[in-house]
Amino acid sequence: MPTRVNFLQQRVKNTCQRLQSEKGLALVMMTLGALCIAAGIYRFRVRPEPFGLLSVLGCLVGAVAGFFLLLISDYVFNHARLVFVFWFILLIGLILVEPHFAVGMGLALWVMLAEHLRG
Repeated sequence: MPTRVNFLQQRVKNTCQRLQSEKGLALVMMTLGALCIAAGIYRFRVRPEPFGLLSVLGCLVGAVAGFFLLLISDYVFNHARLVFVFWFILLIGLILVEPHFAVGMGLALWVMLAEHLRG
């Protein structure tokens, strides 16, 4: 039985190392971006208003806000981890409430990932 426990511990350790690698972080960012966009699209479908030019502009403004808030998130994560918990909860709340911001945040995550992987 101890061999089974050791095997499971080694498997968990390998999985954690893989997720901490650059490919694992890229996969997490792609997934989070897709979830943000999916949450925004769902909120747009639930709303009674039609999707028009103003909504597209709102998503672009949400993307700019997403870039800015991700920059602040990086700084807070590196310098004040305890405060990051509250900041992260605020971001999740904004994503769940405002569909423009959710789509914009997903786009911001994808563009940041593409820029990082490109160069």
